[in-house]
Amino acid sequence: DEHLRFHVLIHETADVAGAERFWADLTGARAAAFGKTSLKTHSPKTNRKNVGENYRGCLAVRVLKSAELYRRIEGSWYGIVLGADTANRHNVRFSRD
Repeated sequence: DEHLRFHVLIHETADVAGAERFWADLTGARAAAFGKTSLKTHSPKTNRKNVGENYRGCLAVRVLKSAELYRRIEGSWYGIVLGADTANRHNVRFSRD
């Protein structure tokens, strides 16, 4: 989608190029959709558990011009919540009979 932008966030000691390829393959996004990768500096004082060849960092996704999408998601959420509340009240009423 032309409205999606991706950014890889990863530790500098990891396989950065491999992580970038991993996320590009997984999303199927074109290279132009990816922004600059953010590297977290390594601190030898910490005992990181996210290490090894399977560590791919995190993928941040930004949606450009997202107001309409946000409103659609919000509307769906309200529909789910109100529908669940109505169903719950209906179930409570019949369970008391």
